[in-house]
Parts: sequence; C-alpha cells; structure tokens
Amino acid sequence: MSAGLQHYLDVAQRFQEANPGAPLWLRSFREQGLSELSRRGFPTTRNEDWKYTDVAPIVSRPFAPVAAPSKVELKARVEQLALPGPRLVFVDGWHSPELSSLAGLFAGVTVKPLRQAVREDADALAAVLGRRARLETNPFIALNAALLNTGAFVQVRQGAVAPSPVQLIFLSSGAQPEPVLSSPRVVVVAGANSEAALVELYAGLDGGASFTNAVTEVVLGENARLHHYKLQAEPDAAFHVASLHAEQARDSRLASHAFALGGALARNEVSSVFAGEGGECVLNGLYVGRGLQHLDNRTELDHAVPRCTSRELYKGVLDGRSRGTFHGRVLVRPDAQRTDASQTNRNLLLSEEALVDTRPQLEILADDVKCAHGAAVGRLDEQALFYLRARGIPKAEAERLLTYAFASEVVGAVTLEPLRARVEQLLAARLPGGARQEVVA
Repeated sequence: MSAGLQHYLDVAQRFQEANPGAPLWLRSFREQGLSELSRRGFPTTRNEDWKYTDVAPIVSRPFAPVAAPSKVELKARVEQLALPGPRLVFVDGWHSPELSSLAGLFAGVTVKPLRQAVREDADALAAVLGRRARLETNPFIALNAALLNTGAFVQVRQGAVAPSPVQLIFLSSGAQPEPVLSSPRVVVVAGANSEAALVELYAGLDGGASFTNAVTEVVLGENARLHHYKLQAEPDAAFHVASLHAEQARDSRLASHAFALGGALARNEVSSVFAGEGGECVLNGLYVGRGLQHLDNRTELDHAVPRCTSRELYKGVLDGRSRGTFHGRVLVRPDAQRTDASQTNRNLLLSEEALVDTRPQLEILADDVKCAHGAAVGRLDEQALFYLRARGIPKAEAERLLTYAFASEVVGAVTLEPLRARVEQLLAARLPGGARQEVVA
C-alpha cells in the first residue's frame, strides 16, 4: 500500500472516529466508502479510465479536512461571485451561515446544508445517497463518502417552477496552514412536473494548497426539468475532482453546462441514466487551459430505455503547455430503440506545446437508432486572422476575438444572463494577451 493511500485512509478513519454520533445509516455509508477506497486504492495511468490523468500530485500530498473554516474576510469575494438570489456558501469545506442567504427562496424549493438535512430529512436523503454515484466505480467517490459531512440537499416540490436559481458557492480561503481537503456532496431531488436551476460555483483565493473532491447526485421525477450550471474557477494551484450523476424518469430533461477554467489538475465527470422513455439530456462543456494546467473531462450517457434524446457539445481551448482530455461515452442498450444521440468534441490549440487527447465513443446495441459522434483538433484559422488584421485589428486582439468566437457557442447556451456575463468575464481574463474587462461578442 502506498504512503499516499495510507494517509487518506488514516484521515478517513480519524474523521469517522471523531464523529461517532452520526446516525447508523450514515456511519454505515461512510464505512462503506472507507472500505471501498482501501480495496481499490487510487487509480494510476494504467487504468483505462485514467489513462491520460496522473493523480499522483494529489495522492502524494497530505490533504485533510480542516477543523474549522478560516477567519479571513470573504464577504467582498462572495458578493463579487454571487448572482442575485438565494445561496449557500461553504468555506474550506464548512458551511458559512454569515455568507449564506436564502432570502427570496421560492416556496416550492427546500435548500439545506447537508448536516441539517441528515437530522431533518434522513429518509429522503438516504434514499438517494449513493444511488447513482456508486462507490465501486471511482475511488474519489469512495473518498467523498468516507468523509461525508458537508454539502447541500435541494428538494423541488412536485409541480413547483422556481423563478430563480439556487446557488451553491464553494470557496477555498487560501489561509489555512495545512493543505485543505473539501469533500462536498450535493443531493438534488426534483419532483414530477417541476422545474429549477442550480448553480455550483467553485473558486478561492490564492495561497495555501487545496483539493476539492465533490460529488453531485440528481434524481429527476417524471417531466421534471433541471438546468445545472457548474463553474470551476479555482486558483491555478488548486486540485479539483468532481462528478455529477443523474437519473432521469419519463419525459424529464437535464441540461448540464460545465465550465472548467481553474486548477492545476481538474477532472470533471458527468453521467446520466435514462430510466424512463421520452427523456432528454443536453451536456455542454468548455475547458480553457494555460500554463501547465491539466483539464480532464469525462461524460457518460446511458440510454437504457427507448425514445430518449441526448445532445453533447464539449469544447477545449489550450494554451501554453496545458493539456486537455475528453472521453465521452454514449451507451445505447439493446432495448433502447428510437434513440437519438449526438456527441461532439472540438479543440483549439493556441501554442505548439499545448496537447489534447480526445476519445468520443458510441456503443450501440440496438438497431433502430439515430446516433452520431465526432471530434476535431485544430488551430486558429490563418485566413480569418489575415482578414481581421487587414482591417487594422492588431494580431493579439484578432487572436482573442477568434478564440472567444470559438468558445461562444458553449457560453451562449447559458440562459441565465447574470451567470453568462460572469462566465464571459472569467473567460476573457484567460484569453491570450492577459485579462480584459470586456468581451466583444
């Protein structure tokens, strides 16, 4: 057993011993996570699912949960990041009541810190926890389960249509003396005929080392609609591993928009299972790397029943010596006739040393389907650059404009205008040529 794995097993064991008062079902869940992590260990590049991503920089560092959040002042940072509307804020893995506000929360929506939900909504929470985020599929999910203590529980009542999004903001303070491990778990249950939007935002201040290991589980009832937005803009020295797991009932619709901008090493997984006919799933993603960043994206769509539709578009922009990876899998099971699925990955390399590995994958076991997939890797169009420069636009500005035009298809799919503006602002700061305050659409 490696020293790195032993460290995390010891951390989880100490955490569980320090929390003996948890309900039996939760203690059992944590113990299962610890057992699964001990059995499997952390992945290496010999594992096909992690072929292009070496997690040794995470495993070799002594990340651990902190006993208390930092006292550093973060109010201004939260106000800068937050959208109008209700929000829960977490700092260094701890819920911050002072920075949170549920004012204006729609009456049909319930939002609680996970620790409160464990006390008040045990049956509903236990019914969903681990339902799709299976411990045996990913050691980082097992680690999250072993340390389960923080996060949020979101319930949308049957028939409720929420007019404003719920925001979950996870911050690293950068002020802790030791490397910080945060393990948030977000659980979302949307009742039949409901509609809601959820924004997960991950950010932080430059400073101490941090590792965020997040898991989100979503269960959609019949004809439910969920717009899920994830914006990962952590410091470039941070580490981030996260996964979203959804189960969709008949005629439900999930729209996932994932933006990966920060982190030294960041991996984001999105998966959904169609459990009822007529479901629809839209996956949009944008990853933008620079310097030595490594940004890994993995998606999986399981067409387990007939007459479901999925649309997937992921784009990558890589500069410097950064590396991006995309592995998307669409599984069409034997009985899933009349499936309509498309998957596209496009990548723009802005330097000679940037690298991307792309692997779109279709596994079709039915015969009456309409499926397509494709991938492309390229550089800025020289003719387009010449056209812009011939009209007096400097080369650096022309490159920024063309790069933003490439990314804008994914950014433009964000229907929440304040969030779209925030993504545009953060994206502009990462385009070639340095930070800009405005973006030309």
